[in-house]
Amino acid sequence: MYPTSVKLVIWTVKAFLEVIYAPLFLIRLFKKPRKCPPITNKLLLLPATELAKRIRKKQIPSTEVVKAYIARIEEVNPIINAVLEARFERALQEAKQVDKLLQETDLSEEQLEEKFPLLGVPISIKGSIAVAGMIHSAGRVDHNVVAPIDAIPVRHVKGAGAIPLLTSNVPELCMNWETKNKRIGRTANPYNSGRTCGGSSGGEASLIGCGASLLGLGSDIAGSLRLPAHYCGVWGHKPSPHVVSSEGHYPDCKNKEEWNKVFTIGPMARYASDLKILLNIVAEPDARNLLKLNETVDVKKIKIYYMEEVKSPLPNRLNSAVISAIERVRTHFDILCDSNCTKVDFPRMKHCTEASYLRLLNIEDVDNIFEGSRGDGVYLEILRYLVCQSKHEFTSIGYGFLRRNIHLIPPKIMNKIYKYLDDLRNDFLKILKDNAVVILPTCPCEATHHGDVLRKIFNPGYLSIFNALGFPVTNCPVGFNKNGLPIGIQVVAAPNCDRLTLAVAEELEKAFGGWKFN
Repeated sequence: MYPTSVKLVIWTVKAFLEVIYAPLFLIRLFKKPRKCPPITNKLLLLPATELAKRIRKKQIPSTEVVKAYIARIEEVNPIINAVLEARFERALQEAKQVDKLLQETDLSEEQLEEKFPLLGVPISIKGSIAVAGMIHSAGRVDHNVVAPIDAIPVRHVKGAGAIPLLTSNVPELCMNWETKNKRIGRTANPYNSGRTCGGSSGGEASLIGCGASLLGLGSDIAGSLRLPAHYCGVWGHKPSPHVVSSEGHYPDCKNKEEWNKVFTIGPMARYASDLKILLNIVAEPDARNLLKLNETVDVKKIKIYYMEEVKSPLPNRLNSAVISAIERVRTHFDILCDSNCTKVDFPRMKHCTEASYLRLLNIEDVDNIFEGSRGDGVYLEILRYLVCQSKHEFTSIGYGFLRRNIHLIPPKIMNKIYKYLDDLRNDFLKILKDNAVVILPTCPCEATHHGDVLRKIFNPGYLSIFNALGFPVTNCPVGFNKNGLPIGIQVVAAPNCDRLTLAVAEELEKAFGGWKFN
C-alpha cells in the first residue's frame, strides 16, 4: 500500500525511539510506585442507578454523597494528580438544593426518576469539555479562557440532576496518549503511580478507577477515551458518530463535517450498567430514538465474532495477559450464546494503524497551538522546546510539525488510504449488520510506564481505526495481569447499534466482575 521510502521512514522512527528511551529504564529502578489507598466508605461502591434510587427515596442525602466523593478525591489526588479544577463548594450547594427539592416536591419517585434520572449523583467532566465558570484550557498554560456556558452534553447531565464535582486533567489540547501538561503536570495510574493512566481522558479514568468518581464524560478521537479506560480498569464507550453533540469541546474544528465523523464525547463509568443511562442522557433527542437503548437485548442471540492479534508490524505483539483475556471472553460466549463465537481475520487490518493516523491527521482546521492549520511557526517552537523555553508539550508541537508537512504525502497515497478505509469498513459491515459484534484487544499490553507513549506510539492503532471507520466501541475490563494492572477488551458494533456493545459489556461485568480496586 505504501512505497518503500515510507516504510523505511516508519521503521527508522521506531528504531530511533527505542534507542533514545533506553535511559528511562535506569531511572525507573530508583522510583518506588504507589497505589491509591483502599475504599473504606461503602457509599462510594454504589452504582449510579442504585445511588440515584436511594437519593430519590430519601434514604441518603445528596450532600452526604457529595461529601463522601470530595473526601475520596482529596485522599487520592496527591497520588494521582487528576484534578484540573475543583468546584466542591458549588457542588455542595447544588446537593443541598437537591435535598431541599426532595423534601418539598409533590412529584412521585417514578416522576422524579423520569425527569431527573441522576438526581443528586456526582459526576466528573474531562477538562476539555466546557463547564460554565471554569477554566476551559484543555491543559494549556497560555489559554486561560473561562467557559461562559456549559457544553451541550454537560447541560444534559445537569438537566438530569447530576452534580459536576470537577474538571479532570488532560494532556495539552488532548494531543497525547498520556495525560501530562505544563499547567498541573502528569496524572498517574491509580493502581501503580509509576504507570500512565493513558490519554487523553486520563484524568477521568484515573479518578473513576480509584473510586474518586462514579461517572464521567470523556472524549475520543483516536482511542483517547478507551485507552485510559483500559489502563485504569473502567468502562468507556465511544458512541456512534453524531449521537452526542461536540459543541463546547476544546480543541474544536471548523470542518465540522469531517470532525464529527471521527470525534465524539462519550460516557465513562465504574459500572457497565451506568454507561447506558449516561449515554441516553447525553445523546441528542433524535439520536436517542435511533439508538433504541431502552430496548431489551438478548445477549444469547447476538452473533459474536472475535479477532486476536492485528497482523501489523507496527504495534507491539499481544502480551500473554491480553491473549488470555480474549480467550476467556471467547470461551464464555461459546457457552452462553446460541451459536459459537467465530474467529475473523481481515487482511486489510494490517494497515489499520498508519491509515487511521493519517486519516485523522489529514483533517483541516483543528485547533492547535499555532495560527492556521498548517502550523506556521512550528520550527521556531521546536527550537524553544530544545532550549527549555517552550510553554507547550512536545506532542502539541509535534502535531503542528506533522500538519505543516502532511502536504508532502502524495495525493495518490492519501486517496489509497481513503479507499482502504472504505473497503475495511465494508469488510466489517458485511458481518456486523444489526445483530452482531466483534471482540478484539483494546491494546497489546497493560498500562505502560510513564514516558513510554512515543516508544509505543503505534499500539493505539487498535483503537483509532474505529474512529476512522465510524463504529461504536466499548472498552470492557475483564481482569488483571500478574502485577495487578487492569486488562480490557473492545466490543465493536455497526453504526447506531451501541445497544449491542453495551449489552455485551453488562454481560461481561456479570461474568468477570468488572471494575475492582480494593
